[in-house]
Amino acid sequence: MYSLIALIIIYKRLSKYTTDTIKSAFRQEYLFMPDFFNSLENALLSSSVNETIEMTRQAFELCHQNSSFIEPVNRIIKPIDLVRFPDKPICVAPRDLPRRRLGTEAGKRSFIHAIAHIEFNAIKLALDIAYRFKGMPAQFYKDWVYVANDECKHFQLLCNHLATYDCQYGDNPSHDGLWSMAVKTDDNLLARLSLVPRYLEARGLDVTPAMLEKLYTQKDMDTAAILEIILEDEVTHVEFGTKWLDFVCENEGVEREDVFFEHVERLLKGQILGPFNKPLRLRAGFTPSELLELERLDKRKLKQT
Repeated sequence: MYSLIALIIIYKRLSKYTTDTIKSAFRQEYLFMPDFFNSLENALLSSSVNETIEMTRQAFELCHQNSSFIEPVNRIIKPIDLVRFPDKPICVAPRDLPRRRLGTEAGKRSFIHAIAHIEFNAIKLALDIAYRFKGMPAQFYKDWVYVANDECKHFQLLCNHLATYDCQYGDNPSHDGLWSMAVKTDDNLLARLSLVPRYLEARGLDVTPAMLEKLYTQKDMDTAAILEIILEDEVTHVEFGTKWLDFVCENEGVEREDVFFEHVERLLKGQILGPFNKPLRLRAGFTPSELLELERLDKRKLKQT
């Protein structure tokens, strides 16, 4: 039989082993979460295109390598005015952008560059919503980093295509209208969900089919193939906006449609533009009544009456 002292020694060794094993397993499972938010922050604060993409992919891999997710307590959020963008393209007012026909090579190059700029901004927008808003379920962060990773793929497809026109991202002027909406909604998740995925991104569902029709008419299958990928992915991205707007509204005891139109009218100040792609918007979670109200607010229709 073991002596009492021997039993105590064995017990202590087993206890230490068990405790160390549990601590080690916990570290392996959860230690990456501060790294995840650091990757988001680094991507947002970087003015380098390549570093933004690298950090986005790192965040994507970190948050999808394990089903468990714990947000660090009291993590500090940097102000949105510290978010950085590349020095090029030079940003100008939308009215100052040169207009070129899609049928010319210069026009095609300008068009592809403009879409690439939208996709790069979309990377930062998706990263920012995951970074800026605390206390949400794990899936919230995973969904928006999934979106950011998609936008990286879109951006790189477009950049590779631009290279065939002897052009690279930054060569043409662009505008910062998309990011300005993030700045306006940096302290209000309901406003951000209403106006970024469910308004700005949803506009892509409305206008891209007409772009595709022109590209197919011109037999530009390469550009069309990229836009087909983007369009299908954007349905999912807008759907995430609907999903999380529903979640926050339910938690706060408010009606989604009321919240959506309150923020649309407050921040867009009547600048609602149709037409609206009903089938794609319905797939992305819009209700028939939301679509009717958007049509009622359509600035173009109001001008005609």
